[in-house]
Amino acid sequence: MSIVHHFGSVDSTANREARVLWSFWLACGLAATGGIAPLLLAAGGPNRIAGAVIPFAVAAIAMGANALMYHQGRALATGLYFIAGIALVYGMLSMIAVPLRLAVLGTCAPAPAICPAGFERPFTTGEGSGLAIGIAMGTLAILVGFFGLLMLFRIRPQFSAPPPTRRDEVVVAPPPAPAEAAPPPVAAATPEIARVPEPSVAVPAPQPEPAVEVAATPPKPARKPRAKRAPKPQAELAAPPAPLELAAPEEPLELPAPSSPDEPSTKTHSPG
Repeated sequence: MSIVHHFGSVDSTANREARVLWSFWLACGLAATGGIAPLLLAAGGPNRIAGAVIPFAVAAIAMGANALMYHQGRALATGLYFIAGIALVYGMLSMIAVPLRLAVLGTCAPAPAICPAGFERPFTTGEGSGLAIGIAMGTLAILVGFFGLLMLFRIRPQFSAPPPTRRDEVVVAPPPAPAEAAPPPVAAATPEIARVPEPSVAVPAPQPEPAVEVAATPPKPARKPRAKRAPKPQAELAAPPAPLELAAPEEPLELPAPSSPDEPSTKTHSPG
């Protein structure tokens, strides 16, 4: 699948490069045709649009150089196309300016009539045909050149990949077997030396130490576990004293009724 995709991309790139090449060459031919046609069609009479040949020739040279040098970079191709486009636009405007000038200033009668000063003869048939062909060829040259520039910008740069290298299978040798451990060297037999018996020395036996009586101390009595004291009862708060009641107010004393004047006053006279 990758090989098919690779060849497909290469084929599309080659087609686009061919389109770019032929587009620039075709634009060059169109620009040259647009500059030569006015000269050939108006050769038998006055030719006031012949000055457009110079910008058309500059445009044709720029397009031809673009077809030969577009491989050197997109910036160069864009610059040459810009120069060609400016030259073509200037040439077409110079041709269009002639009929506009005649329409504004006015024309005199055709030959053999005498033309007064400041007036020009009307546009001839050859000049009109050359004007139409030049404008048409210049417009087509600009469009075809733009198509070639567009195809150039769509071409992706191909990076050359290194050729695939053949990889031979490497045979890996098995690791060498570990060497057997050499047996330890046998020590040389040494002749035994006859030992001379040492003289025995009598060693006194150790005497037993006198037993020391240790007064047996009576064991300490085990401590009784402390009984947990019951928590002291908290003193109850005294009840708040009852509010004192106020004494009832005393009843007011009633005054005796006043005595009438008819009643005799009983007065006690003390003995004189």
